[in-house]
Amino acid sequence: MPKNHNESVTVEAIKWLYDIGCDEPLNVDKRSFHGLISSIDKINDKKTYSGFTEHLNFEKIDSIKSLEEYLLSKNIILDCSIPFYDGSDKADLMVIGDKPENLTNKKPFQGEEGKLLDAMLKAISFDKTNTYYTNLHFASIKLDMNLLLKIIKKQISIVEPKIIIMLGAEVTKVLSNTEDSIFHSRGKWYDINIEDNLEPVLGISMFHPRYILVNKESKKETWEDLKEIRKKLT
Repeated sequence: MPKNHNESVTVEAIKWLYDIGCDEPLNVDKRSFHGLISSIDKINDKKTYSGFTEHLNFEKIDSIKSLEEYLLSKNIILDCSIPFYDGSDKADLMVIGDKPENLTNKKPFQGEEGKLLDAMLKAISFDKTNTYYTNLHFASIKLDMNLLLKIIKKQISIVEPKIIIMLGAEVTKVLSNTEDSIFHSRGKWYDINIEDNLEPVLGISMFHPRYILVNKESKKETWEDLKEIRKKLT
């Protein structure tokens, strides 16, 4: 049995590589839509706060820690159990999901989907030491999408990743301005515009681990995406 988390992730990564050895084409029609569309209503059902956007000024914020403290000071996130971010705040690879599994975890991507994501990234030599993780939805209150996008883009400008993994349809649509379904956007690369004075960041659309867990046949396509990421980062 694995003695620690790192060994466990390694075992899962090896299983991952073994599982994607099939060559037969996949049938999209047989897939369920479990996990493709996030439901922020499961996080909370409070009124959406849209008035924050005009009153926030991120101009002087130059670190993830200061961004977190600023959001805390504005009561956008609370100090109890917010899965705001994880990993390295200066990383070549950034992973953005739609929402946390629940708000009781202090970090994004926990539970079974977190273990799978760890294994996926381990297979291409990435982990929490060289990857930054966050979610589009993270707050204990509903937030206006313009504000969420502003917060995400601020994180990107601070971390300065070379590549962003957009997990799922919602994140892909918000960051890339595409209306394609995840079955059409998956595996495609997009230029993600951050600020007028910054170069766009390259992003790839991928299946969320939540979806992969219940649709094992999607592992092969996901492995192809991971190999493309590894190729661009080496």
